[in-house]
Amino acid sequence: MRKLLILLLPLFSLVAVAQNAADTYIANVLSAMKSDAALQMDYSYKVYDDNGKVLVADKGIMRLDGNRYSLLMDNMKVWCDGTTQWSYMSEINEIYITSALSDEAQNLSPLYMMENYKERFTAKMVENTQYVDVVFTAFDPESGVDKVELRFGNKDKRLQMMVIYMPGNGRTEVVLDGYTAHCKFVASVYECPVGDFKGAEVVDMR
Repeated sequence: MRKLLILLLPLFSLVAVAQNAADTYIANVLSAMKSDAALQMDYSYKVYDDNGKVLVADKGIMRLDGNRYSLLMDNMKVWCDGTTQWSYMSEINEIYITSALSDEAQNLSPLYMMENYKERFTAKMVENTQYVDVVFTAFDPESGVDKVELRFGNKDKRLQMMVIYMPGNGRTEVVLDGYTAHCKFVASVYECPVGDFKGAEVVDMR
């Protein structure tokens, strides 16, 4: 038993170093993103099933400032003012209202995910000449999200891609481009203009 522990100790040390490196990197990325706020990025995503078939694809613009964000896409629009999240689905003309602390809201905000990943995930970092991948692996794979992969530019540390894996429900790939920092948005950018969607059914799920 003692011999086995001696053999395993270097492995445990390597895992701890990898975790610490990922933690430090995420802290640096968060600091850079917060200093750049408010941000605007081009946003596109695809949802795949477990067999790799594309189920949904959309694109639009993300605006992000701390715990506030908006995603304005062709088929769906999402706003979050830090307290409340609104999601408008154009195909069914419905507005869903949830708390900003709901799982749905948390999974849409890259900043929130990076600030709070230690509650749900371990992290490791893989460095390349062009990019850095940070992989979050869930403590509990049955919690709804099994793994999250974040890709950053190696030089500018800007988020380029996010892939969310959901057990039994495929994955969602998000690509971010056109990064513009230090934007000036009015508060209403993060609030749903409910009156603009005539005839839409409002479903309050808080």
